Amino acid sequence: MAAARVVESSKPKQVGRPRSESARERILVAARELLDERGLRAMTIEAIAERAGTSKVTVYRWWSHKAAVVLDAMLAENARRAPVRERASPLESLRDQMRSFARFLGGRNGRLLAFVVAEGVLDADVGDAYRERWVKPRRDEARSLLRRALEAGELREGTDLEVTLDALFGPIYLRCLIKHAALSVGFADAIFHTVIAAVASPEARARLGSVPPESG
Repeated sequence: MAAARVVESSKPKQVGRPRSESARERILVAARELLDERGLRAMTIEAIAERAGTSKVTVYRWWSHKAAVVLDAMLAENARRAPVRERASPLESLRDQMRSFARFLGGRNGRLLAFVVAEGVLDADVGDAYRERWVKPRRDEARSLLRRALEAGELREGTDLEVTLDALFGPIYLRCLIKHAALSVGFADAIFHTVIAAVASPEARARLGSVPPESG
Protein backbone atom coordinates (compact mmCIF):
# COMPACT_ATOMS: atom_id res chain seq x y z
CA MET A 1 0.00 0.00 0.00
CA ALA A 2 2.83 2.42 0.91
CA ALA A 3 4.56 1.77 -2.41
CA ALA A 4 1.37 2.49 -4.29
CA ARG A 5 1.11 5.84 -2.57
CA VAL A 6 4.69 6.74 -3.54
CA VAL A 7 3.94 5.99 -7.18
CA GLU A 8 0.79 8.09 -7.08
CA SER A 9 2.64 10.98 -5.44
CA SER A 10 5.25 11.00 -8.23
CA LYS A 11 2.68 11.54 -10.99
CA PRO A 12 2.39 15.05 -12.44
CA LYS A 13 -0.75 16.96 -11.57
CA GLN A 14 -3.44 16.41 -14.19
CA VAL A 15 -4.90 19.68 -15.33
CA GLY A 16 -8.67 19.63 -15.43
CA ARG A 17 -9.03 16.36 -13.57
CA PRO A 18 -12.42 16.32 -11.82
CA ARG A 19 -12.24 16.51 -8.04
CA SER A 20 -13.25 13.48 -6.04
CA GLU A 21 -15.80 14.58 -3.47
CA SER A 22 -15.40 11.25 -1.69
CA ALA A 23 -11.65 11.76 -1.29
CA ARG A 24 -12.17 15.34 -0.17
CA GLU A 25 -14.65 14.25 2.50
CA ARG A 26 -12.26 11.56 3.77
CA ILE A 27 -9.47 14.13 4.01
CA LEU A 28 -11.65 16.53 6.02
CA VAL A 29 -12.69 13.76 8.41
CA ALA A 30 -9.07 12.62 8.80
CA ALA A 31 -7.93 16.17 9.55
CA ARG A 32 -10.51 16.60 12.30
CA GLU A 33 -9.64 13.25 13.87
CA LEU A 34 -5.90 13.97 13.85
CA LEU A 35 -6.36 17.46 15.24
CA ASP A 36 -8.32 15.99 18.13
CA GLU A 37 -5.77 13.21 18.72
CA ARG A 38 -2.45 15.02 18.20
CA GLY A 39 -3.00 18.76 18.00
CA LEU A 40 -2.12 20.92 15.03
CA ARG A 41 1.63 21.12 15.60
CA ALA A 42 2.18 17.35 15.58
CA MET A 43 -0.18 16.76 12.67
CA THR A 44 1.24 16.55 9.13
CA ILE A 45 -0.10 16.49 5.59
CA GLU A 46 1.43 13.01 5.28
CA ALA A 47 -0.55 11.80 8.28
CA ILE A 48 -3.77 13.31 6.91
CA ALA A 49 -3.22 11.59 3.56
CA GLU A 50 -2.44 8.25 5.18
CA ARG A 51 -5.50 8.41 7.46
CA ALA A 52 -7.70 9.36 4.48
CA GLY A 53 -6.29 6.58 2.29
CA THR A 54 -5.05 8.97 -0.35
CA SER A 55 -1.82 10.75 -1.34
CA LYS A 56 -0.16 14.04 -0.46
CA VAL A 57 -0.73 15.12 -4.08
CA THR A 58 -4.47 14.71 -3.60
CA VAL A 59 -4.42 16.75 -0.39
CA TYR A 60 -2.33 19.51 -1.97
CA ARG A 61 -4.73 19.64 -4.92
CA TRP A 62 -7.19 21.45 -2.60
CA TRP A 63 -5.09 22.84 0.27
CA SER A 64 -1.63 24.37 0.52
CA HIS A 65 -1.28 23.98 4.29
CA LYS A 66 -2.51 21.62 7.00
CA ALA A 67 -4.23 24.48 8.83
CA ALA A 68 -6.32 25.17 5.74
CA VAL A 69 -7.49 21.54 5.73
CA VAL A 70 -8.44 21.70 9.41
CA LEU A 71 -10.31 24.97 9.07
CA ASP A 72 -12.27 23.74 6.05
CA ALA A 73 -13.16 20.61 8.01
CA MET A 74 -14.51 22.73 10.85
CA LEU A 75 -16.38 25.02 8.45
CA ALA A 76 -18.00 22.01 6.78
CA GLU A 77 -19.18 20.64 10.12
CA ASN A 78 -20.40 24.05 11.23
CA ALA A 79 -22.41 24.43 8.03
CA ARG A 80 -24.05 21.04 8.61
CA ARG A 81 -24.84 21.65 12.27
CA ALA A 82 -25.57 25.38 12.23
CA PRO A 83 -27.09 26.53 8.95
CA VAL A 84 -28.05 30.20 8.86
CA ARG A 85 -31.83 30.65 8.89
CA GLU A 86 -33.30 33.50 6.90
CA ARG A 87 -35.84 35.58 8.79
CA ALA A 88 -37.82 38.64 7.77
CA SER A 89 -35.73 40.71 10.18
CA PRO A 90 -31.96 40.79 9.47
CA LEU A 91 -31.30 41.34 13.19
CA GLU A 92 -33.26 38.21 14.08
CA SER A 93 -31.21 36.29 11.49
CA LEU A 94 -28.06 37.67 13.11
CA ARG A 95 -29.26 36.54 16.54
CA ASP A 96 -29.82 33.04 15.14
CA GLN A 97 -26.31 33.09 13.70
CA MET A 98 -24.83 34.04 17.08
CA ARG A 99 -26.79 31.30 18.83
CA SER A 100 -25.60 28.70 16.34
CA PHE A 101 -22.02 29.91 16.63
CA ALA A 102 -22.06 29.72 20.42
CA ARG A 103 -23.60 26.25 20.28
CA PHE A 104 -20.97 25.08 17.79
CA LEU A 105 -18.01 26.40 19.81
CA GLY A 106 -19.41 25.47 23.21
CA GLY A 107 -17.90 21.99 23.24
CA ARG A 108 -15.26 20.01 21.38
CA ASN A 109 -15.18 22.35 18.40
CA GLY A 110 -14.15 25.26 20.58
CA ARG A 111 -11.16 23.28 21.83
CA LEU A 112 -10.15 22.41 18.27
CA LEU A 113 -10.42 26.03 17.20
CA ALA A 114 -8.26 27.03 20.17
CA PHE A 115 -5.55 24.69 18.84
CA VAL A 116 -5.59 26.55 15.53
CA VAL A 117 -5.59 30.01 17.09
CA ALA A 118 -2.70 29.15 19.41
CA GLU A 119 -0.65 27.74 16.56
CA GLY A 120 -1.44 30.80 14.46
CA VAL A 121 0.44 32.97 16.96
CA LEU A 122 3.64 31.01 16.24
CA ASP A 123 3.13 30.11 12.57
CA ALA A 124 2.29 32.89 10.11
CA ASP A 125 0.86 30.43 7.57
CA VAL A 126 -1.56 29.07 10.15
CA GLY A 127 -2.54 32.59 11.22
CA ASP A 128 -3.16 33.62 7.61
CA ALA A 129 -5.23 30.50 6.94
CA TYR A 130 -7.28 31.09 10.08
CA ARG A 131 -8.10 34.68 9.15
CA GLU A 132 -8.77 33.94 5.48
CA ARG A 133 -10.73 30.68 5.75
CA TRP A 134 -12.48 31.02 9.10
CA VAL A 135 -12.71 34.64 10.24
CA LYS A 136 -13.30 36.41 6.91
CA PRO A 137 -16.23 34.30 5.61
CA ARG A 138 -18.04 34.41 8.94
CA ARG A 139 -17.41 38.12 9.35
CA ASP A 140 -18.58 38.83 5.79
CA GLU A 141 -21.80 36.93 6.43
CA ALA A 142 -22.53 38.79 9.67
CA ARG A 143 -21.59 42.14 8.14
CA SER A 144 -24.05 41.51 5.32
CA LEU A 145 -26.83 40.99 7.88
CA LEU A 146 -25.89 44.20 9.72
CA ARG A 147 -25.85 46.12 6.45
CA ARG A 148 -29.30 44.80 5.58
CA ALA A 149 -30.50 45.75 9.07
CA LEU A 150 -29.19 49.28 8.51
CA GLU A 151 -30.97 49.52 5.17
CA ALA A 152 -34.19 48.20 6.75
CA GLY A 153 -34.09 50.88 9.44
CA GLU A 154 -33.34 48.41 12.24
CA LEU A 155 -30.08 50.17 13.10
CA ARG A 156 -29.44 53.84 13.73
CA GLU A 157 -27.88 55.84 10.91
CA GLY A 158 -24.13 56.11 11.33
CA THR A 159 -23.75 52.80 13.18
CA ASP A 160 -20.17 51.54 12.84
CA LEU A 161 -20.64 48.02 11.49
CA GLU A 162 -17.07 46.87 12.14
CA VAL A 163 -17.15 47.93 15.78
CA THR A 164 -20.58 46.32 16.16
CA LEU A 165 -19.27 43.05 14.73
CA ASP A 166 -16.39 43.05 17.21
CA ALA A 167 -18.75 43.80 20.09
CA LEU A 168 -21.12 40.98 19.08
CA PHE A 169 -18.68 38.17 18.36
CA GLY A 170 -15.63 39.16 20.39
CA PRO A 171 -17.10 37.94 23.71
CA ILE A 172 -17.96 34.57 22.15
CA TYR A 173 -14.37 34.10 21.00
CA LEU A 174 -13.14 35.25 24.41
CA ARG A 175 -15.11 32.60 26.30
CA CYS A 176 -14.16 29.98 23.73
CA LEU A 177 -10.43 30.66 24.09
CA ILE A 178 -10.02 31.77 27.70
CA LYS A 179 -12.73 29.50 29.17
CA HIS A 180 -13.19 31.73 32.21
CA ALA A 181 -16.95 31.10 32.00
CA ALA A 182 -19.33 28.83 30.12
CA LEU A 183 -20.10 29.55 26.48
CA SER A 184 -23.83 29.04 25.96
CA VAL A 185 -26.72 30.09 23.78
CA GLY A 186 -28.01 32.17 26.68
CA PHE A 187 -24.72 34.06 26.78
CA ALA A 188 -24.97 34.75 23.03
CA ASP A 189 -28.49 36.10 23.56
CA ALA A 190 -27.32 38.36 26.38
CA ILE A 191 -24.49 39.77 24.24
CA PHE A 192 -26.81 40.29 21.29
CA HIS A 193 -29.40 42.24 23.29
CA THR A 194 -26.81 44.28 25.16
CA VAL A 195 -24.99 45.38 22.00
CA ILE A 196 -28.05 45.84 19.80
CA ALA A 197 -29.73 47.96 22.47
CA ALA A 198 -27.00 50.53 21.89
CA VAL A 199 -27.30 50.70 18.09
CA ALA A 200 -30.83 49.59 17.17
CA SER A 201 -33.64 51.92 16.20
CA PRO A 202 -36.37 52.41 18.83
CA GLU A 203 -38.77 50.27 16.79
CA ALA A 204 -36.30 47.40 16.52
CA ARG A 205 -35.48 47.55 20.23
CA ALA A 206 -39.16 47.33 21.10
CA ARG A 207 -39.69 44.38 18.80
CA LEU A 208 -36.62 42.41 19.89
CA GLY A 209 -37.26 42.90 23.60
CA SER A 210 -34.92 43.37 26.53
CA VAL A 211 -31.87 41.43 27.63
CA PRO A 212 -32.84 37.85 28.60
CA PRO A 213 -31.24 36.10 31.58
CA GLU A 214 -28.06 34.21 30.74
CA SER A 215 -28.68 30.49 30.60
CA GLY A 216 -27.83 27.43 28.55
